[in-house]
Amino acid sequence: MKTILIAVGAFFALGLFALSIRAADDMKGEHDMTGVLIDNACGNKDSMKNEADAAKHPMSCAKKSACAASGYQLVVGDKHYKFDDKGNDEAKKYLEKAESTKVTVTGTMDGDNIKVSAVKAAEEKK
Repeated sequence: MKTILIAVGAFFALGLFALSIRAADDMKGEHDMTGVLIDNACGNKDSMKNEADAAKHPMSCAKKSACAASGYQLVVGDKHYKFDDKGNDEAKKYLEKAESTKVTVTGTMDGDNIKVSAVKAAEEKK
């Protein structure tokens, strides 16, 4: 009887271990994040502490060539996630026709950076 209980316990432990590994792998995969798009030159300033601060930043500034050359980041809450080169290109394309800097970014995380596959306008909450 003890052997069966040990075997059943080991089986469940192995299952939980497999689920935890899968959950960790899913966190590394591509996902969406919604926040405020801002250029790095302005987003790195001390006054840009959080998403609310970044939302006050004028879109016209993010479109300026000097600011665009610094690259872009997404501010979510009080976290700043810098874009990779593809993300910077996607942000520039988005800003050409944008009406808002509130965006949803699709990509994978690499530390505090995002490997971006898409930038689109965030859906308005109903």
